[in-house]
Amino acid sequence: MTSEREPGAGGELALIGLGLAVIGTGFSIWLGARLSVLFTGGSVHGGLDLWLRVGWRLVSGTQPSDAWGASAVALPADWLYWVCTATAVLATAAAGTALVWCWRRLDGTTKERRRFGQQTEARQATPADIGPLVVDDVVPPTGRMLLGRLADHKHLLATEDRNRHPLTGKAARRQGNRGSVALIGPTGSGKTALATSAIATWDGPVVAVSVKRDLYDSTAAVRARKGEIAVFDPGAATNLPSARWTPLNAAVTSSGALRTGRALAQAIPRSGVSNAEYWAKHGENLLGAFMCVAGLSRLTTEAEGKPARPVSMEQLAAWVTVLAVASEPTINGLLRRGLDQRQPLEVKLLARHAATTFAGVAKEDHKIRSSIYSTAALALAPWLEPSVAHSATDSPRPYYFSEDSFPLQPRYIDLEWLLGGDSDRGNTLYLTASQPEFERLSPVLGGLLADLKDTIHSWDIAGRRLDKPLLFVIDEAGQLELGWLPAEVSTIAGLGAFFVTCWQNLSQVQHRYNTLADAVLSGHRTKCFFAGVDDLSTVRYLSSLLGHEYVTRWNSSRDIPSLFGGERQGRRSVSQSVQREEFAPANALRQMYPGEAVLLHGTLPPIHLDAVRWWNEKQLAGLVPLDDNGNPRPPDDLRTCPLTDLPASEPVSPVDPATLAAALAQLPAPDGQGKQTVPPSTSPSASRQRDGSDGVDPPPKRPVGEGRVTKVRCDLCGQLIAADDCRVDQQGRRSVRQCWPTCVERRRRALR
Repeated sequence: MTSEREPGAGGELALIGLGLAVIGTGFSIWLGARLSVLFTGGSVHGGLDLWLRVGWRLVSGTQPSDAWGASAVALPADWLYWVCTATAVLATAAAGTALVWCWRRLDGTTKERRRFGQQTEARQATPADIGPLVVDDVVPPTGRMLLGRLADHKHLLATEDRNRHPLTGKAARRQGNRGSVALIGPTGSGKTALATSAIATWDGPVVAVSVKRDLYDSTAAVRARKGEIAVFDPGAATNLPSARWTPLNAAVTSSGALRTGRALAQAIPRSGVSNAEYWAKHGENLLGAFMCVAGLSRLTTEAEGKPARPVSMEQLAAWVTVLAVASEPTINGLLRRGLDQRQPLEVKLLARHAATTFAGVAKEDHKIRSSIYSTAALALAPWLEPSVAHSATDSPRPYYFSEDSFPLQPRYIDLEWLLGGDSDRGNTLYLTASQPEFERLSPVLGGLLADLKDTIHSWDIAGRRLDKPLLFVIDEAGQLELGWLPAEVSTIAGLGAFFVTCWQNLSQVQHRYNTLADAVLSGHRTKCFFAGVDDLSTVRYLSSLLGHEYVTRWNSSRDIPSLFGGERQGRRSVSQSVQREEFAPANALRQMYPGEAVLLHGTLPPIHLDAVRWWNEKQLAGLVPLDDNGNPRPPDDLRTCPLTDLPASEPVSPVDPATLAAALAQLPAPDGQGKQTVPPSTSPSASRQRDGSDGVDPPPKRPVGEGRVTKVRCDLCGQLIAADDCRVDQQGRRSVRQCWPTCVERRRRALR
């Protein structure tokens, strides 16, 4: 309990305490002398003033007999006198302590309340409470992530890992297991600095997602000493050769194809969309069907016996954009070959699911069907961009526009690559995109993250555990749509991996995950709220978790002096009250020093954390190379696209030829419906000039009816007219006949 008094009350208490100390000192001097004369049969006289003067003389070096003079008779030897005096001082101090303790115990306002074995009053963690988090070195042991130091102390703190580093004794009762970490604070508060230090000191593979390049620049050098480096940059924002990943590697089985479709659908932005879950589920089914088609292209052969041409992500994105159905020639051919009874089981399962889904979607109302395709298009639209499509291939070109190529074939990123190498090494994968494109590319980035976490679950259910702890760091997590995060942020920690997510405030979490925002936060075992927090939802959430304390207040009142005097003139009264107040007011949370944070971890009391910043730690600063301006600079010769041991194949066109052929086939006829073709190298204007004609296209000719059709009815006025006197307009699939020129001119005037 905290005690607060009115201004000036502290001086009064100080005077009272000083008086009691003086009395206790004098009493101790008298008691020591009185105990000593019990051995000699003497006596001691005098009052408090004499005892204090004797004490001053003793402090000045005077012998006890000279200091007491005639006031003490038959004092013993000096050594016995001092033994008795020391005993008296200890006894007096013990008596005073006992009186204070009894007074506090008898005072009902300060009685400690305990429920479920714990104090009900909030308090801040002390060095005795942080045992489960303490580490001895800036580089923590395997499986533990560096957090910082206990503020105003030198204790280094890191996350827990009970399996690898069990504790003993009293600290073991509070020890938990590893769990995800949430870093919450405004820009520049220290989130990225802490994440950078965590990546640099992590002993194991790392996956880092960021909208900025600072994570890569600060940690690439130190991570390159631990293993291979890969930068997955689908938007070509870093000017580094991008690593390769495609969702289609898992689509060769029916379960893998459906899982891939679900992973892509979960990355579709849902904010601000009514019935978002409904449309996302339908879009997931359609995406699964297209993934099955892609899987069929990898497992079936054409009629001549040669393997079918694999369908690319670019081709799938184009199909969804143009609302392709089972009647599309390539899709139809793959489905027909896959439904052959002679095909292997997985091929028939892929074909059956795709055909059934296409048939069901085709029977939907055209508005619902369009909405389903529009939802699926949101997930596949990024692959229409050439740099994104290039990142989904194993083309040896470093960039889609490059003329040169790698000597070896690029390899696709997967969990096997991340965990590759010796037990003391760990590869690092950086996922990056520029700020304006981060949300647009979320299906690509989120799809890769979902592929990795799904593989972790597949391995676990098959009895294969991760042999190295895997760290996921997601900077600016509020800008990335991860529909699986509320469930995975807590469960994946039990499988050997955990997430570190960075947020500006809780409003970001609520905007992105709506009713599941609390599930996202509670799934993080460790939460760091940095200084400068001014978001009301964040402040309310943190204040609720920190709890309250009971504050004892002392108030005094004085009578107003009377002009006529009286017995009650100048009377003063003192009252005591207890109030329940927030443990940490909003202003205290906001005004912490930059770099400090409130750390909430498991069942421990709130910890005042001084978050680690690598440039302030000599051991960490030596791991980060700097340029001439003092900014982090990674080595120039780092390979950011992992390669296989296979020789590179012949570079192919960066544009999928199938998409070009499909786009050409879907082009409508020219408006003039002319039959004259123009060579590609010749412009229409040049052709007209050679013909000697002017630059104006001739008006469309009216259709001429067959000889046996002489009369038709105008669809606007209903009059029978000659077939030569009507004009036919195409409105969708319907042909509309109009009187020429009567109804045509009337309609033109109406439109004006």
